[in-house]
Amino acid sequence: MSKEICNTIIKDFFDESYLEPSVVSNKNKFNPKIRKSTNRWLYTDSWVAGMMSHFILEANKSFFDFELEGWNDQIQFTVYEPPGGHYSWHIDVMSNSKKYFVRKLSIVMCLSSKNDYGGGEIELFHPTKKVKTFKLDAGDVIVFPSIVSHRVKPVTSGRRISLVGWYGGPPFR
Repeated sequence: MSKEICNTIIKDFFDESYLEPSVVSNKNKFNPKIRKSTNRWLYTDSWVAGMMSHFILEANKSFFDFELEGWNDQIQFTVYEPPGGHYSWHIDVMSNSKKYFVRKLSIVMCLSSKNDYGGGEIELFHPTKKVKTFKLDAGDVIVFPSIVSHRVKPVTSGRRISLVGWYGGPPFR
């Protein structure tokens, strides 16, 4: 994606009055040891979600061939800031209120320039037991199976803004 599109998304959706502490449990509790960030939610019928759907569906067609039905939840506009904005190791697999509908593919779209923040790398635990580290730049998109353990390393300077979403479908067989 172009930097201009990233800047448009930030301009349209970055509003501190709408940002809330990110929660990590079904009890809606903030736990800064597990995750320290703020976020807001974007509807899945927005132009941003349509653009992200394109990336998910192309990645699925090229690499995964999962049975997908659509977005599992709203799109998360996430902000990580120092000191120590991060998200510890986790997986995204979960179901929602739709019976037998689980997250299968996760997408992260970076909106911030990699020169505008320190730290904040995303790490994926590869099945070969190697950790793959990515310093995302504005416009970079990564799509991976929601069962892959991953984390966001602490942000040491600046501000890392990204979009996160999950496509789902029936349980794996």
